[in-house]
Amino acid sequence: MTLRHLKIFLAIYETGSTTAASQALHVAQPTVSIALRELEEHYGVPMFERYAKRLRVTEAGRQLYPYAKHLTSLFDETEDVMRSMGTAGTLRIGTSITIGTCFVPRLVRDFRALYPRMTIRVTTENTDTITRLLLTNEVDVGLVEGSVRSPFLVVEPYRRDHLTLVCPPDHPFAIAGKASPQDLAAEPLLLRERGSAVRETFDSFMAAHGLAPEPAWQSVSTQAILQAVRAGLGVSVLPRPLVKDLVDRGELAAVPVEGTDFARDFSIVYHKNKFLSPAFHAFTHLCRESGKEKD
Repeated sequence: MTLRHLKIFLAIYETGSTTAASQALHVAQPTVSIALRELEEHYGVPMFERYAKRLRVTEAGRQLYPYAKHLTSLFDETEDVMRSMGTAGTLRIGTSITIGTCFVPRLVRDFRALYPRMTIRVTTENTDTITRLLLTNEVDVGLVEGSVRSPFLVVEPYRRDHLTLVCPPDHPFAIAGKASPQDLAAEPLLLRERGSAVRETFDSFMAAHGLAPEPAWQSVSTQAILQAVRAGLGVSVLPRPLVKDLVDRGELAAVPVEGTDFARDFSIVYHKNKFLSPAFHAFTHLCRESGKEKD
């Protein structure tokens, strides 16, 4: 089994057929079919089931995919690093929403001053998506807000963050200056989507108080949620850095919730088999230094 076999497997997996894979790789279709047969004979299991002229991935194929993706990407990365000795090339950063909105622009600016020859690519998604991209080596380093559960990933907390309850300034919570978990559960809740770190933190807190409220509105867009709160459609729990300007201008009120400060950690995450280049070390050093600053 060779790197060539893995690349052909990936092309079939991602295109859905040997014909499309051969076109994507610019090789003859029989070459693709032979390589797939050799791969399946090597491991002793079929990677795809054949239905007429269509292929359907098997469980073995699904298990092989992240490993094949990681290995082929690692080879490409090795070529890039060895040619540039870690001072040129591409650094792919995956960030969750709050970090990508509030902190990454300055980190990238400072990093570019150190490594002007490096190309920076930033992907901003929720924590679950960034975890998947790390496992398939589609990003080099992740900066995430939520918990990461994978034996293949190294997780290093580097910054403390807090969520806050926000509501309109004339809301009863704002007038009272506080809210209980039970009060919060009784309100129309405007929340981030499941899979996001903000939602995970909120749901865990409410579950600790025996509560499991259903949101009136959930969205991947923090700005959409903030506009809905400003319109009086409900209340939300969001990261402090994302609501600070609106609270400072008096357009929203930040209200403490009894029994919690909604604290959580931001983490640097990377694959345990990742080659850690000088550029990688420089970027993660900037992240750690930023975590020492006062918000």
